[in-house]
Amino acid sequence: METTNVLGATLDMGTTTSMHSAPRESGTRTHTPFVSLGIFPYLNIQPVYYGLLHKQVQVEEDSPINMVMGVPTRLNEALLHGEIDLSCVSSHAYINHCHELLLIPRLSISAPGAVKSVLLFSRYADWYDLDGKKVAVTGHSASAVELLRVLSKYRYHIDLHFVTMPPNVEAMLTTCAAALVIGDIALTEGIHHREMTGVGIPTIFDLGQEWAEWTGLPFVFGVWAARADRIDAIRSSGIVEQLYRSKVEGLAHLNDIGVEQAPRLGLTPAVCSDYLLQITFDLSIPDLEGWRLFLKLSLPNFRWSDTQWLEM
Repeated sequence: METTNVLGATLDMGTTTSMHSAPRESGTRTHTPFVSLGIFPYLNIQPVYYGLLHKQVQVEEDSPINMVMGVPTRLNEALLHGEIDLSCVSSHAYINHCHELLLIPRLSISAPGAVKSVLLFSRYADWYDLDGKKVAVTGHSASAVELLRVLSKYRYHIDLHFVTMPPNVEAMLTTCAAALVIGDIALTEGIHHREMTGVGIPTIFDLGQEWAEWTGLPFVFGVWAARADRIDAIRSSGIVEQLYRSKVEGLAHLNDIGVEQAPRLGLTPAVCSDYLLQITFDLSIPDLEGWRLFLKLSLPNFRWSDTQWLEM
């Protein structure tokens, strides 16, 4: 299996190959069952894609599926621009474009408490001391940035000045009072919790834990969505059913995922697999309740009735 790696760079669909090495012909995109599936490379998404990536889920020969790699914000853009057909997207990005995208049931990246990979590293031990100060934020996740905004405004009643910077905690803290990072970088920095030049050992605030302590509900960081104008090809490809089966395989192999991913992250297999146990992937009723509350706070004019669901 080959994938296209775009990790924040411009997508080059001309070099993309499918799981069956079937070329995607120019000009036939809306008339072919060929579908492109967006995948970001963080550890927290591996359980959903485990079966597909390890070929434990059979893909039909007449429904080739192309996997495209990228960071969450880049895949959000690719989905909206029609460069891919289906992807995990930030929960906030989906809502901003819900008239163009169909929400896929029973798939999400959610946390009922501490998530360990959406972290605010702070020069200050007290959240209130950040009031009026510059906070560096990642450009890789719209949901995490908006969650930080909601917590600051409604839980702590303070005002932060956001500055978007590359996700390097030490560099971010050089010029800012705190740094928001996500994904594998946040996980590894949180585990090591190292001393940083000019800062010492920063205080870490886990935004999943902050949300759960405040609301008593899970937080939905990511959902799976598909382009509404590609619904026929998506149905023909069978990709949604394959994702469900792939997730079942992944949840049964969390220890194997830990062993596989640990060398890349410089962490132990146990740390990786334990981290995955903090996450749920089902977009459950409690997840939806937490998501609706978040949307009420972040987008007061949004109507949940505008949400469109994929029906197979």
